[in-house]
Amino acid sequence: MFAPLIDPILPVFAIVAIGFALGRTGRVSQDDARVLNRIAMTLLLPVLLFGLLYNAPVQELRLVPITVYAATEYAIFLAGYALARVVFKLPVPEAVLLAMAGVFSNTVLYVMPLSILLYGPDNVLPMTAIITLDSVITFAAAIMAMEIVTKDRANLVLTLGRLTKSPLLIAMAAGLAANVVGLSIPAPVMTFVDFNGAAAPPLALFALGVVLAQTPLKPDAPTLAFTGIKLIVFPLAIAVTVGWGLGGSQQYVLGAAGPAGAMSFSLALLYGVRTEVMSRVIVYTSVLTLFTLAALA
Repeated sequence: MFAPLIDPILPVFAIVAIGFALGRTGRVSQDDARVLNRIAMTLLLPVLLFGLLYNAPVQELRLVPITVYAATEYAIFLAGYALARVVFKLPVPEAVLLAMAGVFSNTVLYVMPLSILLYGPDNVLPMTAIITLDSVITFAAAIMAMEIVTKDRANLVLTLGRLTKSPLLIAMAAGLAANVVGLSIPAPVMTFVDFNGAAAPPLALFALGVVLAQTPLKPDAPTLAFTGIKLIVFPLAIAVTVGWGLGGSQQYVLGAAGPAGAMSFSLALLYGVRTEVMSRVIVYTSVLTLFTLAALA
């Protein structure tokens, strides 16, 4: 288990440490990090998501386990949102993204490489199902929610118009549609997708490290609560509802037990939402899941 943690997990997150060091020494500013994050979110991540959904074996996905996974994920999301709003009195945009951090795992960067090493590249369909679910539905729903709660929520026409222009949503819809209809994409285009899409995760993680350099890491009640939801509540709920018997791969539990994904943080930067709490949740879960994933594996 320690081999996959040392490689590829720790080398991937080394870019966060580099961003942290450059941010702490002042060589890269917070404004620089926001520009880099915007490039990642509006240009490179759409390319990555297009390629991911175009290549996903959606015809082979088993609907029952992934549907139960989704229902459990959204139930805990709603509970987390209520906790953030009612108990911690956080603003709506921050509550939405914190609730997302409680259920949206870092599957692409963290858990998928681990699953490939544990089960082999031909036996990771459950993890692919989680990535497809979170890319197509969960992430898209989060973008829609942020468009509504951070802008003119009273004007439905304008909101829908903005959604149709979102590079992320356009890329996800195009990738899924091309996959379903069996569209053959020329090799040079896929080379472009593979080459440029690979730049999105390190750029977003580097920006995260820069912002973390100016973020106090001392825990507070919301940080501890949502760290607990991501580390314990969500994986335990998936173990109970999906488990090892309902279609039944341990990978569903492994996917739920991954650290909080950086996408909530990236969306916070994109929409001007406070990042302190979710940054701490990402850091704490990234460190502590070294032990929980070791136990599950």
